[in-house]
Amino acid sequence: MEPLKRILLVLVFFLCPLLFFTNLTRNPYVTQICLLNLALLGMAVLWLLPSVKTGEIRLPRTALDAPLLAWIGVCALSWLWAYGGHQPFFRPAMLNEGLLRGAFLLINCVIPFYLAVIIGCRAGQESEPILWPWLAFVICWGLAWAVFPQMRAPAAAAGDIPGLMWDGYGALVWGAGLAAAFWLCRRGEMSEYLHLAMAAAFLASVYGVLQYFNIELIWPYALNPYGGRSVSTFGNPNFMSSFNVVLLPLALWSFVRSEGTRRAAYGTLVLAIEAALLCSMTRSSWVGAAAGLGGLMLWPEFRRLLWKSPRPNGTLAITALLMFVLWPESSVASGYTPSTLGRLQELSYIFKPEMGYSPWYQRLLIWACAWLMGSENPLTGKGFGLFELFYPFYQGPLLDAYPIWRTMRTHANNSHNEILEVWAQTGILGTGVFIWLWTCFFRSLWSQSRATGAGHGSSWAAACGVFGMLVDNLLNVSLHFAVPAFIFWWFAGTACAGGSQERRWIAGKLALPTALLGLLLSAASSLFWFKTWNREVHYFAGFKLLRQNQIATAIRHLELSRSWGPPEVNALYELANAYARAERFPEADSGYHNALRANAGYDEIFYNIGIIKSAHLGQGERAIDYFRTAAALNPLAPEIYQSLAGLYFKDPKRYGGTALDLLARAIRIFPANPAHWNNLGYLHSLFLRYPEAEQAYARALSLDPGLELAERNLRAIWRQSGRPKPPVLLAVERLREVEASLQKADYSPAALAKADKVVEALGESSRARFYRGILLLARGRAEDARRDLEWVLQREPNHLSARINLGETLFALGRLPEASREFAAALWIDPNNARAAERLRAMGR
Repeated sequence: MEPLKRILLVLVFFLCPLLFFTNLTRNPYVTQICLLNLALLGMAVLWLLPSVKTGEIRLPRTALDAPLLAWIGVCALSWLWAYGGHQPFFRPAMLNEGLLRGAFLLINCVIPFYLAVIIGCRAGQESEPILWPWLAFVICWGLAWAVFPQMRAPAAAAGDIPGLMWDGYGALVWGAGLAAAFWLCRRGEMSEYLHLAMAAAFLASVYGVLQYFNIELIWPYALNPYGGRSVSTFGNPNFMSSFNVVLLPLALWSFVRSEGTRRAAYGTLVLAIEAALLCSMTRSSWVGAAAGLGGLMLWPEFRRLLWKSPRPNGTLAITALLMFVLWPESSVASGYTPSTLGRLQELSYIFKPEMGYSPWYQRLLIWACAWLMGSENPLTGKGFGLFELFYPFYQGPLLDAYPIWRTMRTHANNSHNEILEVWAQTGILGTGVFIWLWTCFFRSLWSQSRATGAGHGSSWAAACGVFGMLVDNLLNVSLHFAVPAFIFWWFAGTACAGGSQERRWIAGKLALPTALLGLLLSAASSLFWFKTWNREVHYFAGFKLLRQNQIATAIRHLELSRSWGPPEVNALYELANAYARAERFPEADSGYHNALRANAGYDEIFYNIGIIKSAHLGQGERAIDYFRTAAALNPLAPEIYQSLAGLYFKDPKRYGGTALDLLARAIRIFPANPAHWNNLGYLHSLFLRYPEAEQAYARALSLDPGLELAERNLRAIWRQSGRPKPPVLLAVERLREVEASLQKADYSPAALAKADKVVEALGESSRARFYRGILLLARGRAEDARRDLEWVLQREPNHLSARINLGETLFALGRLPEASREFAAALWIDPNNARAAERLRAMGR
């Protein structure tokens, strides 16, 4: 079984961090997650099988045994308490989320920890690997991918799953790499697996740096979903950065203890990891990396080796510092591309509330929700694994109450602060156990170091990596994703291995049933992850086909996704969307309810159920509750207020007061939305409140003079009430006269004077300002025209004509770089716009 164990560990350390597909699953790291879980479960099976024969289960004793067991117990208790305390509606979703998080805790945390301890117990007798085969492996395997662009197979169609997975040359390179990695780890020693992890980190880091400078070797297009922030093979810059935070102290320790070629190799690794960290632009990981390296400085043996060789160590330190200070902006053509110093300079925005710096204020929003969750039940929290499910129910009221947060709405998977994460879900009990666990960890390491003198270098370096990622996750979420979590817990086990002692854990009559139960759970979990991968592949195939309007084929793939299971909210939601587009409305209604049973925290699901019931199934009364829930979860969706108001208007006697409260809330959040003002006017007119109705209709028309429904309603109210003609109607009539003048190319002073009066009356109308801007430009008043056109674009960034005319205005003012940017922006809106293209050519841009 030893060769099989080595194969599985090679997959875990080498394949899982580096293998990813961009067009196979919606999240590129799904394949990594599934393979990682299957490999770890395979290792658990191989560990348990001998117990069936021997009648005993052996497990090393560590300082974390008791706190880890207590943590598992508290997580189970908090979830059970929450499950019993919530309405039956939520329980299917709570069961689904609880099982997922529980499986993550056991498979991605506990199993890697004890596997590392078991393998690390033998580390004292290990020899350091010969380095040149590792160098040859990394260089040759990395270079093999350099010719992949010329060797890869043609792109496969959306539904061709085997074609999306298979590439002949890629399979050859992967096969050779895995075979070489298996040979390099032939002794099955901890030092070999740590070197394999460092090899994977180096390859991923180099690839991330190439991405940063817009060099893509693997895919036919550049991968920049986060602008200039590299994702490498991890699908997310924060995952790549955390993985490297854990490995950086080990790489630096290897550097200071080596000489000659070995030192140069490890130094190159250190700088590659630093470069990837800089390319990720993840500031929390920068702090985590600094914390990990600071932990190394606490170790006397590390300090001694630093002073022993000051020249190479100083050279590395100066090089690393210069890299940080001088690191350039990304070469990615569009998106967010700051330099490292620019990224740090952004932190000053925290102290300028008027700027509303979203990375900071969005975290404050998430933290506020996390605090409220824990405060609701301080002893056991909201329930282990339930943060994502219930987060929107806490976010909605805060978005309603605090305008500063309304542009920062998110669907948070985690709290972006590990302490608040624990508090929110497990309360005081969980927070106490969490602190106990990591206190035991670091205290044990310190005691072990003092007892053994110099101590074991890999253990201390591994502990520093653990500390760095804990600090990183005071502002990050990577501890809750598979590959970063695996390396974190493996290094935690590596650090604990030096002080562990193997012991007989369970013997006698309990051993066999326990081992069999473990094997059964491992087999069930393996089936779960196999089905999960198939579900995700068919889901994404259906997702793409639906957007290509191939509805029938999309439904077939999405139904296959559902049949594979286990239930997942996005896959079920997409299937319901497909049914709705196919006008299979009863199935769509059922599909959306299935999605809620997977995760009941998505406002769009409640909204879509409301639409299906009210518009297609004749169940308007039942739709009201779904719309209300959608509005509670997301008060920032104007369509929810429109749909709900329409249902209230069908029975104004019953819902008149409720409708008035709803529209008052809508106008408070969307004061410039003319549709809400028009609905408010209609509601007032139903109860013959003519002055209030006229005021609301006039406001709607002043915001959008082209809203014909509001104009018709206002004219009807004016005639019914016998009141004087509203001034806004005269302003709208004048606006039409200005429009007619422009159509006739009449740019006379009289036309401009009329436009001034229209803007005075309809000051919040983009249309009025746009017309006056054109007239001002035609009259040679370019500076005044610029102000009007910029005003329009602040409110309507995709207003093509305003973009082009602003470009002409800036050109007339001699501000050519700004003019070219406006014409380029116009081409981004309409790539076929001849006027913008001609202007850019004339400017030599």
